Amino acid sequence: MVRHKRYVGEKVYLTALTMRDAEAIAKWHNDPEVAQYFIDFREMKSLLTVQDEVNEMIKSDEAFAIFDIVTDTIIGCSWGATILIGEKDYWHKGHDLEALEFIKDFCFNIRNWNIATVSAFSHDKRALAVYAEAGFKKTCVYRQRLIHGLNKYDEIHMDLLASEYWAAQKIKDGVE
Repeated sequence: MVRHKRYVGEKVYLTALTMRDAEAIAKWHNDPEVAQYFIDFREMKSLLTVQDEVNEMIKSDEAFAIFDIVTDTIIGCSWGATILIGEKDYWHKGHDLEALEFIKDFCFNIRNWNIATVSAFSHDKRALAVYAEAGFKKTCVYRQRLIHGLNKYDEIHMDLLASEYWAAQKIKDGVE
């Protein structure tokens, strides 16, 4: 099956999420190191369950598979403005920020949203830093939303307005 690349960058390309991607997503959901950042981290997820979830993501028409441009392998996915880099070898290497820039373009230029929202748990410092670097601002906190053993983590919600996106684009493009 041919992948039609919607966005192509230096590190990643984004393409429509397909059912073929469910196997990788199921792997990430069942990897404790990755899944610790999910609200449903306690659940083992069968491929069938993940396929149902992926099917819903595909129906939303707002989901992408994120591929590494060099290896041509899936490393993550997105739904709405939220991204997941599930392949741990690609953490802390800028793939997430580049993918998020493409997602913002999709949200504001293609879907014509006025606001894009994301959330992450307080122990997911990497995600929170990437969202902040991409211009998202903290809007609310659900305190102690996630309990993992003796640890309690807040759920942090962030958003980005279209007007903020456009202002940042003008600065980036050198337009006053």
